[in-house]
Amino acid sequence: MTPDALIATALMLGLFVLLAGAYGLLYSLAIVFDRPALRSAAWLCYLLNVAIMVTIVLATPLGFWWKLLLLASSAAYLAIPPIVWRYLLRTHRNEEGLYGSQPARRPARTLAGMGGGA
Repeated sequence: MTPDALIATALMLGLFVLLAGAYGLLYSLAIVFDRPALRSAAWLCYLLNVAIMVTIVLATPLGFWWKLLLLASSAAYLAIPPIVWRYLLRTHRNEEGLYGSQPARRPARTLAGMGGGA
């Protein structure tokens, strides 16, 4: 690999990861704030991520296995934010049942109860 190809590939790989992170962040913000514009921006970041991946695969001298890793990574980047979001919802839904409006079962074991008073 020539020095110029190394620099170009490194810059594209950096952009590849940056766009993946931007997709995940914008996807999450779109859900939290219920903003369709943020969801569109997330999809744009993902599409640009795929475009960079295709450019890297077709135009760089990386080995076959590295290119295959980029392809798998790009597919994983699409799946990770929705999977993590569903997991967080399920986790917090379970916490509501545990820590909702139910009274404490052992109030003497709370920090205030350990002091002997209150």
